[in-house]
Amino acid sequence: MLELEVPSMSGAGLEGPDLLSSLQRSRGQLLGRMSRELAQCSGRYDVFRCLGRVALPELGGWCDLDVLQDGVLQRVAAFRAPHGQVHGPPGGPPSPLAWRVARSGSPELHQGLSEQVALLLSPEEENLPRIQEAGLLDCMAVPLWLAGQLIGVISFASREPELRLDGAALALAEDLAGCVALALEADRLRQELEHQAADFKTLLDVIPVGIGIARDRECQHIQQNRWFARLHGLPLDSNISLSAPDGERQPIRYRDAQGRTLPSEELPMQRAVTTGQEVLDVELDLEVQGARRGTLVISAVPLFDASHRPRGAIGTIQDVTARKRAMEAQRFLAESSAVLSSSLDPEQTSRTLVRLCVPALATLAMFCGRRPDGALGLVSMSHADPSLQPLADEMARTLVISEEHPVHELIATGLPRLIPVVKEAFSWTLRNGPSERFGIRSVMLIPLATSQGVAGVLALGSTDRTYTEDDFTFAKEYAAHATYAIDNARLYREARDAVALRDEFLGIAGHELRTPLTALKLGLQRLVRESAALGDEDAERLSKWAATCQRQGERLGRLVGDLLDVSRITSGRLPMVLEEMDLAALVEEVAARMRPELEKVGCSLVLKLRSPLAGRWDRSRLDQVLSNLLANAMKYGPGRPIEVSASSTPEGVCVRVQDEGIGISPRDQARIFGRFERAVSERHYGGLGLGLWISQQIVSQLGGHIRVESEQGRGSSFTIELPRWVED
Repeated sequence: MLELEVPSMSGAGLEGPDLLSSLQRSRGQLLGRMSRELAQCSGRYDVFRCLGRVALPELGGWCDLDVLQDGVLQRVAAFRAPHGQVHGPPGGPPSPLAWRVARSGSPELHQGLSEQVALLLSPEEENLPRIQEAGLLDCMAVPLWLAGQLIGVISFASREPELRLDGAALALAEDLAGCVALALEADRLRQELEHQAADFKTLLDVIPVGIGIARDRECQHIQQNRWFARLHGLPLDSNISLSAPDGERQPIRYRDAQGRTLPSEELPMQRAVTTGQEVLDVELDLEVQGARRGTLVISAVPLFDASHRPRGAIGTIQDVTARKRAMEAQRFLAESSAVLSSSLDPEQTSRTLVRLCVPALATLAMFCGRRPDGALGLVSMSHADPSLQPLADEMARTLVISEEHPVHELIATGLPRLIPVVKEAFSWTLRNGPSERFGIRSVMLIPLATSQGVAGVLALGSTDRTYTEDDFTFAKEYAAHATYAIDNARLYREARDAVALRDEFLGIAGHELRTPLTALKLGLQRLVRESAALGDEDAERLSKWAATCQRQGERLGRLVGDLLDVSRITSGRLPMVLEEMDLAALVEEVAARMRPELEKVGCSLVLKLRSPLAGRWDRSRLDQVLSNLLANAMKYGPGRPIEVSASSTPEGVCVRVQDEGIGISPRDQARIFGRFERAVSERHYGGLGLGLWISQQIVSQLGGHIRVESEQGRGSSFTIELPRWVED
């Protein structure tokens, strides 16, 4: 509680009525003085002191001010004229009179007996004797109203016989109370505004978004918050407007997606002021002192004056550099993975690996690995400057990596390495002399670890940036994607080499098997001829045995031929000898040759041929296809009839082999033309699963196609369609 003593008003020469008349005459002056002094107050205690200075001693020698705080009436100030002892201890509770006025909301004036006045002004019983000693004569209290709400009570008392309080004094007190209430409310609003301003300033300081505020229509002065100042790398009080007066302008530039530098009038805040409309989500690159600081998304809204005319703007700035970099990184990884996977050639993959890194990840990219001679060296190299690419290519061909180079350590340990700042010039030694230095200032070395060990090391170097941990993490992720491509290329090469070795073995084995098989067949044929000179019984027995051996020899010959054809087809060396021929005649010839086998398994053969069917094909290969189809029909439909038809079509010729065997399920029909594929168990049916695959390859090479139609238990129908005239 504020307690203030004020000088008493001298009553010399004035009688009571004259003094009150003087008070009434000066009422307007008193209120005017009160208003002027309250206008100068900067806080509630200044308001209290102003009340004490102006109200006393004009309204007596005693004044208490009680204010409602959180719904409780509390004494906040007490003023006493220095006549005798000061009563009412500082901080004491409100008086009974103040409580009565606060409850009723109506002013009260009490005149007469000092005993009654003392009771009204004594907040506690123990204070009553001291207040009685003060000799108070009159008292009054008026409520403090603001916008219909009670905010406090002002109490006055007089102890001067010359100054008695009456109705005029009560009216003056009510007017003063109105002035004090307005002043207290103004102080409350000022404090609330200061708190809001402080909160807003704190918000601007801590919010992770850039804020720019322009309070003039031309946006010549733009204030920034701390976050934006840190992004700029400029002092907080810098004027960041591009149209700032000379001497205040900062080295700031904004570029659009096409790299064009924007003039000040095209920036979002200036556009918002000019158009009077909000400008949203404008993506720009920020440069400060020629260095790129990041990618920003800027929005701006105009500020309006009382006439709703634009008077400035507020802009919000979001740094989307990391988000954009992450999106670009994901896109880069997706695109690079697709490109790396497009080739299974190891050398091409290594060249693609370094080419993709430039310039997205590095100025210079190198892949170090084992060369065909086993030496560790550069496999491929790419530079962002096309004029330096010939030098990079020369280094890739001739570079020798010394034993002291860190690449050896990385291959041994498989641990990546980041060198943010290269202390010594990053140079390599050529066999024919020192190379030019590329001026690399920061390096990342990432080993490409596969299941078989480290396949090589990807070295990335930059001349204009210092690599960070984020760059290092992204480079390792890219290297992981590249590792899959490198490993796949290695596996493909190994598989290709293995297939070539197998085909070479099959070719050699086939030729080696054919040599004794040919001799065996010739011997069997001679044995058959010589058996004719023997007796009838011996000749018949020997002839049957020789015929059986001859059939098995022919079957073995076909199997060896199939293996040789596999080798020829996979290596792309299946020969075709094209000649003019009659396809119907070939069908009759194959049928005649296989008739003994057909009769042995009990299959009748029906031919439906439209002769002649002239064309240009490979006779022996078509013989092989027809033999395979007839052999399958006999194998899977013994004792059942077989029908072979051949006819002309608008596109060429059509041959169909139809049986009534076990048939093929729909699921198996899609795969029976695959290599080593079978639709039945090999325990019950022999063969290598190559006949249909070889037949399809032959028909395809002749420009035709083969298909099957079948139902389980109702047989199968294989159809061959060929063009008539096949070109070499």
